[in-house]
Amino acid sequence: MNYLHQDKTLPQAHAFGEYLNQFEFQALVDIDATRDYLAKLDISAAGLYIGKITIYYSPRKKAYTLSCQSISVPAYREILEEKWREFRNSSVPETDPEAVLAYVDGSFLHECIGYGAVLLRNKQILHEICGKMDSRYKAHRQIAGELKAVLEAVVWCKKHKIRELHIYYDYQGIEMWARGKWKAKTVLTQKYQAYMIRQSLDLHFHKIAAHSGDPWNEYADRLAKKGCAKGKTEVH
Repeated sequence: MNYLHQDKTLPQAHAFGEYLNQFEFQALVDIDATRDYLAKLDISAAGLYIGKITIYYSPRKKAYTLSCQSISVPAYREILEEKWREFRNSSVPETDPEAVLAYVDGSFLHECIGYGAVLLRNKQILHEICGKMDSRYKAHRQIAGELKAVLEAVVWCKKHKIRELHIYYDYQGIEMWARGKWKAKTVLTQKYQAYMIRQSLDLHFHKIAAHSGDPWNEYADRLAKKGCAKGKTEVH
């Protein structure tokens, strides 16, 4: 029997199951439990069955959500939810091909802070930014560059009337301060947080591993290093 959107839920369930199998879990899709808008996986840990997880798909939002309510051990439930966040952040989002993506990075070389960002649409470069920051932020090292790269990308999008932006980053603070999940304790982070929180832009954050071979992350890294040696440069 075919269920609504099983072409979305089953591939996502299989992919997440394979991701979990890299760790301490054994995950297997329960085909018989497939229903409209959802798929389920049986989860074991340390050789013991601990329950099912459910992956839901919303066609209106074009988004997936995870439920771990039937997992019997609360500690495992928390770990599974964290692994889901890691999995979704490492996956390419299902966005409109016309959506704008920004890969950002910062660098600290020769006592200078550089920032870099590359903005893409439909896998084509829209814009590049790189520059060098004021020395008063030197104590923050490359983190200052990371935050500056995001701000420059947001400013550019607003200037060009772009309303939605996917930000790919490798430093967790970029998202945590922007969403108000980390307390901003310095002038730099307070300014960043205040600006990002009040944005009307529809912002989506995606964490990627630093220096993991992602070509656009490496591209942004090169721009940031270039920025250490130069003033602000904008291309395209």
